[in-house]
Parts: sequence; C-alpha cells; structure tokens
Amino acid sequence: SLFNSLISKHGIEQARHFYKLKCPIIGASVGQHIRHSMDHLELASILAASTDLSATTDAPELHYDLRVRGGTLEHDMDEARKRIENTCVVLEELSSQDADLVFRPVKASFFLTADETDEFGLASTIGRELGFAAHHALHHMAMIRIAALNSCGLSEEDLSADFGRAPSTIQHDRANG
Repeated sequence: SLFNSLISKHGIEQARHFYKLKCPIIGASVGQHIRHSMDHLELASILAASTDLSATTDAPELHYDLRVRGGTLEHDMDEARKRIENTCVVLEELSSQDADLVFRPVKASFFLTADETDEFGLASTIGRELGFAAHHALHHMAMIRIAALNSCGLSEEDLSADFGRAPSTIQHDRANG
C-alpha cells in the first residue's frame, strides 16, 4: 500500500510528514486527496449500510458537497488508515447483503457551479453511487500517484504498477501491449 511504501522508504515520522505535504504540481497533499475520496466512499457506503429495504419512505439523500474539509484525516496518516479499514469492513459487510440493495433509489445532490447556493439533485441508486464513489476515488489515486512520485520521495518501483490507473486503461494497455 501507499502507506507501507512511505513508511518503508522514509520511516514513520518522515512518512507522516510526506502524507500532509502539499505537492506543488497538484496543489494538494496525499492526505487531502485521501480525505476527499474517503468522504465520498464513506458517505455512499454508510448510506447503503443503513438502508432498510422494506421501508417505503422517500429515497435517502446523499449530499456530496456538504462535507468538512481539512481536519485530522488530511493530516493524520494513522487516522486515515483506520478510516479506510473501517470503510472496507462496511463494504465487505454490504457484499453479503440482499442483492436488491444496489437497486434502492437514492437522491444524489451536489453543486454544479460555485455561484449556486442550492444543490442539484439527481435520482440514482445505491449501486450507482457506490460505483461513482469507487470510480471517483480511482481518479484521486492518480493524483496521489503524482504527489507520491514528485513530492513524497517515492519512485515507480515503490508503488504498484496499476496504482491510480483505471481498470479500462489497464485493460486497454494489456490488449495493445
């Protein structure tokens, strides 16, 4: 994992420093990208885990842009690791639930422009939003890769070859060797 690579290469204290160091190329730290990605993944997974399939109430709502920025998770690598592990547990538990869960309606809300004061809501499903959150996280992992290679003292050999690469890109590269 990225955390293990940072620790192996630099030791725990220096790894913690690099985790919160802002990369000038992308304008953010590894920690900021992890916090942002986890906000989305955690929101979608917690909503899925708390959904009662027998309920006939209105679709639950996801508010992607109403989140807390900054804070401990952007600066504390150990807390970020715990958050990732906890979210993985929730997702693992979801995988054994009723398959109809992914079809449960939700309303996904977000801002379309910085000038708006009201969120825009779209009808969606839990499965679609879990997929969106995972796909969104992959793109942030690409940014994390840039930060790791350019500001955190890691080399290509320190990261998985596919770290931060979309599955479709990996498949394309394999097919076109």
